[in-house]
Amino acid sequence: MKLIITSIVSLLFAGSVFAGCPSKPINGKVVSFDEESKTLTVAMGKKEKKVQVGSKTTMVGFECPTELTKDTRVSITGCNCSNKTASKVSVNKGKKKAS
Repeated sequence: MKLIITSIVSLLFAGSVFAGCPSKPINGKVVSFDEESKTLTVAMGKKEKKVQVGSKTTMVGFECPTELTKDTRVSITGCNCSNKTASKVSVNKGKKKAS
């Protein structure tokens, strides 16, 4: 009986480890930035993601999210599913055209 209970409990703990959302970088173009809610909307192809920009968010290549113009390529890292606040937002350079 102890063996069955131990295995059930260990499976529950193992399931909770994989229940988290992976923090993958978000690469896309800026659609808009709402100053009131501090929400940055980024288009990734046909999908749009909304990410909160907090006071601890590191900004690389610019100083304030209001400086970002539409269609600026950005990379957002450290955004998790629980609070959707980015830890780093950086400006990416566009793809180089072959000459």
